[in-house]
Amino acid sequence: MNAKRGNRGAGAALLAVAVAAFFIYAYFLLASEYSMLIIQFTVLAAVGILLAVLGWIGYTMLTAPKEDPSPA
Repeated sequence: MNAKRGNRGAGAALLAVAVAAFFIYAYFLLASEYSMLIIQFTVLAAVGILLAVLGWIGYTMLTAPKEDPSPA
């Protein structure tokens, strides 16, 4: 039963961090002189993550063992 309480505390902390991070991000994006830089870093991170996933899929396909064509 205590494990569930710990999970709820961690969940509340994650929620609070996510809400705070959103407001900080929104402030820097909308109300600061760094908005263009924030947009550039956001797009760079999104493209980097997309290409990393694409590369991981390619690597997995490249290193996967070959299927046995003969029926069992």
